[in-house]
Amino acid sequence: MTDESGPQQPAMGDPRPACGHLSDASARYCPQCGRPLTPAAPEWDITEWVKAGWALFLRDLPMAIGVSLLWVVPVIVFVVFGYFGTFGVAILADAGTDAPRALALLLGAILALLVVGMSVAVPALQAGVYACFLEGIRTGRLSPDKVWAGFRNWWACTWVSGTLWSVVLLCLPLMFILVGIPIAVGIVSLLWLALFRIVDTGRGGMEALSFAWGVMRDRLWLMLVYTLLVMVVMEAGVMCMYIGVVVTVPIGIAALAAAYDSVKREREPLHDQR
Repeated sequence: MTDESGPQQPAMGDPRPACGHLSDASARYCPQCGRPLTPAAPEWDITEWVKAGWALFLRDLPMAIGVSLLWVVPVIVFVVFGYFGTFGVAILADAGTDAPRALALLLGAILALLVVGMSVAVPALQAGVYACFLEGIRTGRLSPDKVWAGFRNWWACTWVSGTLWSVVLLCLPLMFILVGIPIAVGIVSLLWLALFRIVDTGRGGMEALSFAWGVMRDRLWLMLVYTLLVMVVMEAGVMCMYIGVVVTVPIGIAALAAAYDSVKREREPLHDQR
């Protein structure tokens, strides 16, 4: 008996770029050309992330150092000035005459303005540097062109960073019973994932936090270990009288950029095919 409906067509699927054959959507390989029907999701491999970050650092070492210093130098200046400025205010305030006390008020006002300014500028600058390294991971070329991406999304960067760092400070008393350590590392993980997300998509802070939370929920311990590893690498540079940060910080940022890019491609494979 002849089927009047004509030759049977395969179940609906997507045409393969290699041969254009319309394949069964449930099949893993194209029966025409043998290629995978859908791209394999990248695996979450800490060693590969570190290797990718290290390769980017070596490939364009001067630019990697220069871009990272755009964020590192203001932070170091703020920390040093804030440390010695606070002592200066305390010493001048204890003086027995009015003139030193007036200087203490002036210096305190300058410190307050500096704190407000840095609270707004540093998160956006940090996110902009992240954007530069993310572009380097994706294209193999590092440049400072993307540094303004953080300032184009400065409000999202500022409130996300401020909120998460406030939670870290609240966890400090828990450090003495060790419970606060994984919590603090987890918050830092959320922070760098969210900042990368903001400058990558520009969708705002809530969406970035939702994305970061989803990543942490899926692979909690892996992300905690990786974040702690990068933090240790960065802090190793700080221990070398701050000079070592010109090497350890760009390596750490490049490793974080590689991790974010891999995680994003796994969670949004269709986005990368368009």
